[in-house]
Amino acid sequence: MGANASAMSGEPNGPMKPKLEDIPESCMALVLSYLDPPEIAKLARINRAFRAAASADFIWVPNLPSNYPFILSKLPDQGLITMGKKDIYARLCRPNSFDGGTKEFWIDKRTGGVYLSISSKAMAITGIDDRRYWNHIQTEESRFQTIAYLQQIWWLEVSGDIEFQFPAGTYSLFFRLQLGRVGKRLGRRVSNSDNVHGWDIKPVQFQLSTLDGQHAVSRSMLDNFGNWVHYHVGDFVVEDPNASTKIKYSLTQIDCTHTKGGLCVDSVLICPTSLDIDFQSEGMDHLKMETCIDFLQCLEADMSLNILSCLDDPADLVRASAVSRFWRHFVIANGLTKQLCLKMYPQLSNIVSIVKMNDGTIRSADYESNDDMEWKILERDHKVYASLLQALTKSNLSPMDCIENAIWVSSTDNYPDESVVNTLNPKNRFIRRASYWSSTGQNDPDVPETLMYKLRDGIWLVTEIDIQPFEAFFQPGKPIYSAKYVRFRISHPKSPREIESNLKHLPVQKPSDDMFRWTYTSPEFPMTQENCLQPFKLPEPVLCIGGYLQIELLGRVQRQEMDGLFYICVCRVRVLGRSLYPAFDVDILKPHGNFLLKYIPEALSSVLKSFSSDEIPHMRQLEDKMKWERVNLLKNLLREIQHGPNNPIDWGDEDDEELDEVLIL
Repeated sequence: MGANASAMSGEPNGPMKPKLEDIPESCMALVLSYLDPPEIAKLARINRAFRAAASADFIWVPNLPSNYPFILSKLPDQGLITMGKKDIYARLCRPNSFDGGTKEFWIDKRTGGVYLSISSKAMAITGIDDRRYWNHIQTEESRFQTIAYLQQIWWLEVSGDIEFQFPAGTYSLFFRLQLGRVGKRLGRRVSNSDNVHGWDIKPVQFQLSTLDGQHAVSRSMLDNFGNWVHYHVGDFVVEDPNASTKIKYSLTQIDCTHTKGGLCVDSVLICPTSLDIDFQSEGMDHLKMETCIDFLQCLEADMSLNILSCLDDPADLVRASAVSRFWRHFVIANGLTKQLCLKMYPQLSNIVSIVKMNDGTIRSADYESNDDMEWKILERDHKVYASLLQALTKSNLSPMDCIENAIWVSSTDNYPDESVVNTLNPKNRFIRRASYWSSTGQNDPDVPETLMYKLRDGIWLVTEIDIQPFEAFFQPGKPIYSAKYVRFRISHPKSPREIESNLKHLPVQKPSDDMFRWTYTSPEFPMTQENCLQPFKLPEPVLCIGGYLQIELLGRVQRQEMDGLFYICVCRVRVLGRSLYPAFDVDILKPHGNFLLKYIPEALSSVLKSFSSDEIPHMRQLEDKMKWERVNLLKNLLREIQHGPNNPIDWGDEDDEELDEVLIL
């Protein structure tokens, strides 16, 4: 009966708080349909409900190229045409090879524009079969893993053609070239210029022509030693997206008065002209938006604060901070993760400093300036409190007994044989004697008794307190001296130094309540007259830091036949909790009892991997539980967005990996 009653009392009181998943999936999908793929990907990372809404076909159809059925026909896997539009978009965002692996196409993750790359092996190169002139070289700096390298030649001519169906628009064609052979020495990239010659006399001529009469010619001196450069050949226009466009292109330097050598030919790139392209990095193509804004910056600070303040779930707040760079900066600068942590666990308000521990040594970070130091401290606090919240709310580590020692009891009948210390003995007998604590006898059955214990150092989440009443097997009838009810109080000392001095006088002198900050008081749990370890589960886990537990035994049940007085006897007390050590630990600073929070990043991973991955919130009845204020808030957010085709959104450099993750999932 004690266990059942305690479990019932653990039910949460009051209505359940609304969460983001309470918003109807159709409403979320409608919101997402106004956004671009990077925005959809960011919002889909908030929770599973947003991720499910992001899979709707009507969201992705406008982002796909108008001729995507033709593009899919180039793929060997023809089953893609029957898959969902998000899966098709995800597949097209990755490089897809065709024509024996000599050509690749993909679409831009942000705009849906079509890109086409053609290997040097798909081009006609004069003298390519004569190893005196040309060689094919394996390299990791080409998407095709091979390039054509020119040793020496008098007549240089590289040409090719492609017939492909492009969406309507203007496209640019580039040759990707490099002077000098590149290799690796001791793991570093090095360039060999031994054969580079003849390129400073006359320029190279590039040509482009289409079957419908478009033509472009450009000339350029090659001076890009050791670096890949995309040389612009020209532009062409596609008006009919349903018709194939045939393009011919060439690179020539046919002045036979001198030899040329040391040229690397990689590929030809065709891409939409509307993007500003920067190809300065070695072998990497970075596409930049002309005008980049973050649509969340259009919101006023109060609006962002109102939105983020609605998130009571720590996971929602962390995911929302990943929606955009602006919101992440906003969350960090305003310490919202720390505020939520202190709101959920007020005991942490005594933390005055955070330090990083490595190999048992505290290391201080070096900062270049005061502003840099302040921002790095804010970033560190954000990460630490976010990890601490996750550890506190999702840890499923096995609970352990967290009592360090018994320090005081309101009365003892026969000290020290019936001392409160006996309640920490897991066995009922000690050296052929019964092991238990007994109160003094009382005529009034309503006189309470109080037991006080010191909990272990560190950060603990107390989940359950177990008490076993004592059965007097040596008395007639084997009576059980239990209490009627039990109540628990948890605290930590205001001044550790004062507590230490007072503990010297225990158990004679009772510690004053003014010496503690009482952070938790449980409801009253009924006890039963049963000779067993009765579990009392707390309604919610209670955070303890250097804590003290006070057990109040209320009311007496059993009268002793010998003297007619009422007694309470306990043979075992156990406090079950989960420790966050070694990922997190605390030092209590004397004399005021503030906390120094220590964290070890290396140990944090072992704690986080123990979290349950199956904690999926159950959907409640939307008609009864849903809060339409959340829906209206999102609608107002959309009205605030001033987003047009000339103001694409910049989500940062890490955008591609996050979009890949959402599209794949």
